[in-house]
Amino acid sequence: ICEQCSEAEGSVQCMSCAGVHAWCGPCAVKAHRNLPFHKVQRWNGAHYQPTSLMDLGFLWHIGHGGDPCPCNWSEPDPEES
Repeated sequence: ICEQCSEAEGSVQCMSCAGVHAWCGPCAVKAHRNLPFHKVQRWNGAHYQPTSLMDLGFLWHIGHGGDPCPCNWSEPDPEES
C-alpha cells in the first residue's frame, strides 16, 4: 500500500532516499517534486526494475518554485474567445 495516499499499491521505491519507502506512481512523483535526479525502481510482479520519474509522469517545472509557469501561452484562454 502506498505510504502517502494509502489507496494504491506501493510499487515504487527510491534508491536515493534514506529509509524504506513504498509509493504509487503519482505519489512518488509528488514526493520527488524537488528531487528530480533520484533513482527509482518499480515492482514488476517478480522484482524491482529501474524506471525513471519521467516514466512515472514527472514534469520538471524550472522557475516559479517548481510550479508551472502562470503565463503558459500554449493553452488558449477560453475567456479571450
